[in-house]
Amino acid sequence: MEFNVQVSEHVLPNGLKLLIAPSHQSPVVSVWAFYRVGSRHEQVGTTGISHWVEHMLFKGTPKFPKGQIARLVQKHGGTLNGHTTYDHTAYFETLPKENWLIALDIEADRMTNALFDPQETELERGVVLSESEMYENHPEYRLFTEVLAAAFQIHPYRNPIIGWRCDLERMTRDDLYEHYCRFYAPNNAFLVLSGDITFEEALPEVEKRFGELQPSQTAKVPEVKEPKQRSERRVRVKGHGELPLLMMVFHAPTYDMVKDEGRKANDGDETLVPYALHILADVLGRGRTSRLYRRLVEAKKALRVWVDNSIYKEAALFSVFVTLTDQSSLQEVEDIVWSELVRLTETPPEQEELERVLHMEQADFLRSLDGATERAYQVGAHEILGDWKLINAYLPNLQKVTPDLLVKAAKQVFVETNRTVGWFEPVSR
Repeated sequence: MEFNVQVSEHVLPNGLKLLIAPSHQSPVVSVWAFYRVGSRHEQVGTTGISHWVEHMLFKGTPKFPKGQIARLVQKHGGTLNGHTTYDHTAYFETLPKENWLIALDIEADRMTNALFDPQETELERGVVLSESEMYENHPEYRLFTEVLAAAFQIHPYRNPIIGWRCDLERMTRDDLYEHYCRFYAPNNAFLVLSGDITFEEALPEVEKRFGELQPSQTAKVPEVKEPKQRSERRVRVKGHGELPLLMMVFHAPTYDMVKDEGRKANDGDETLVPYALHILADVLGRGRTSRLYRRLVEAKKALRVWVDNSIYKEAALFSVFVTLTDQSSLQEVEDIVWSELVRLTETPPEQEELERVLHMEQADFLRSLDGATERAYQVGAHEILGDWKLINAYLPNLQKVTPDLLVKAAKQVFVETNRTVGWFEPVSR
């Protein structure tokens, strides 16, 4: 199936990139402001600062006092939100077409005019600390945090997005404001607009509001490369919880950031390995007919199995997560998971399995673009990974993956010296 997201792009003299992805099914426009700053840009001592700054951008500017942004958007029939990831921070407003300029006004203003009122900053410290404590009460989060801290030795991906509690307790208002001034600038941001909008309509309005904003001279940070893992790593977490948990992760290749859409990839092309791993993740853990579901959930050894190949800007992890029942042991389940991974290094999946996975991936891809908000986010998320055009390469590259490449990818990634294994063992209160 051929399906391309049509995107027009333009870069303002101050470095702000504008991406327009029209979708005229309904009279709405979604405006996303992406900033190329996330938890991977943080230093030791300020972990969690990007997420905290995100909170503060909802606390007002001189033009839009505290609470007014949400009231204004909702009054005009819209929705809004923001989020922080390892690689970016983003904000959006989706509004009826006649009100879409409200979103541009908000994002242009808070790119440079957020207040960071000292009292509000302290109040938000309590909110962030409560959020952190809530996460830490979940065994799944505790295990995930410990496993990532072991899997990454030097890369900031080892730190939780919300930050370490000791840093959240000591950071000051000035720390947050300096982070904001450094990274919230047009040359470290881009806008994605989707919905009932055209490039000709959008560009003059964007230039009017953003064109005079000044770029930052200090927004860039060096890229970090995690050293090759040379030995298995293990963590054991004990704490209050209902059931044992198993997590197994492997370092994996990221997308090849080639912008030439016409490049031909052969069966052994390394650029296709991440797509092969997406397929293997689905074969192992997607749906009731997946291999680990049949061997673990149907056999009453697990309640849930989750398998994913997560691609970040500077690294990737292939992950298996299992919630056990009280009728099995961690070692037994780990052995079953490992046997299925080894099996894929020897024999490719059956054709029936591959067809099932490809049909599901195609359906998921189309659903992910169904709506102005979703389409704008997907364009922006792929731009963060290197180029928005990656979104149009996704389904074609999945189709190019051969059985031989699936085995090759499994052999490359599913290696004992490349794995980090985590166990969560419940203890009685």
